[in-house]
Amino acid sequence: MSEETPRRELLGAVGALAATGAVAGLSGCLGGDDASDDDGDDEQSDPPSFSLESWLAAPGEVSGGEHHSVEYFSFEALLAAENSLVDGAYSGLVDRTNGKGAAPFPLPSAAGSPIDTFGEYVTVDNNSQQILYGDHPADAIGEGLVDNLGFETAGEHREFDIYLNELPNQSSNVAIGVSEFVLLWVEIESPVEGLRTLADTRIGETSRYTETNDDLATLLDRLGDGDRVLAETSSPIGETDLATPVFEGQVGYGYALNLDGDPIEDTYAIVFADEETADVDSVEEWVAENESGDGRFAPHDSVSTERDGRSVLVSGTRETADPFVELFD
Repeated sequence: MSEETPRRELLGAVGALAATGAVAGLSGCLGGDDASDDDGDDEQSDPPSFSLESWLAAPGEVSGGEHHSVEYFSFEALLAAENSLVDGAYSGLVDRTNGKGAAPFPLPSAAGSPIDTFGEYVTVDNNSQQILYGDHPADAIGEGLVDNLGFETAGEHREFDIYLNELPNQSSNVAIGVSEFVLLWVEIESPVEGLRTLADTRIGETSRYTETNDDLATLLDRLGDGDRVLAETSSPIGETDLATPVFEGQVGYGYALNLDGDPIEDTYAIVFADEETADVDSVEEWVAENESGDGRFAPHDSVSTERDGRSVLVSGTRETADPFVELFD
């Protein structure tokens, strides 16, 4: 049996139990050895404002090494754009947001709410850290995790009730933090500690990715706000490979989909180590190779390429959006 199989079974079961609307009633009953971790915050009455940067812990703080991949979805915006999506995309989006889809969208299956309650979703470091904003049945989820799935209560931290599942014969375990408006999933060897650290990121008590890595800060600045954002940093790439694509000297690569415009706009940003290595010619060659057939820019009405300091931006407009574009071919 693969490592992924128990994980998928767990996700499916979480979605099933939460959807039944398990009886609420965990308030005041969690406790645990580390219950003193509770900061005494009053129960939230309004959702915390969402900022992508505020949820991105620096690599190594929660999981991973020197670099992370980041993926963000505004489920609210994408689900509202049903008539502006490519054929089949809306049904695929629904499948992924209600827990029926494959990775990288396991966390919504733990929410147990209708898909239209899902707002913002972030997954970091190959799904080891996940954040979901939405109006969750928090007590029902917690009770189901304990009674039906073998989770243990693992205390409280800030506004989160924490639940731990130690998966047998696996290299990592799962901790889920549930509050009124935010659900956290951490899957690492010591997930409870990681979940506390992730929760502290939003309020600035954990070092953030954009604070410790100027390449990511530059990349997100170039991409701007998007309804779907993909971003990753790396050590400087040694050789250009247009088929992947990667470019010599590249240290950051990202994508943003913006549904606000008419037509819709896609933006790609490649950040290089310095201005001298910013290879506009290779990026333009990549674009030209992908403007026909099944190339990624074939659906676009217009595509433009420009240099901005040590970054190269590619912007394209299209009539319908594809919410499942990936960074690499």
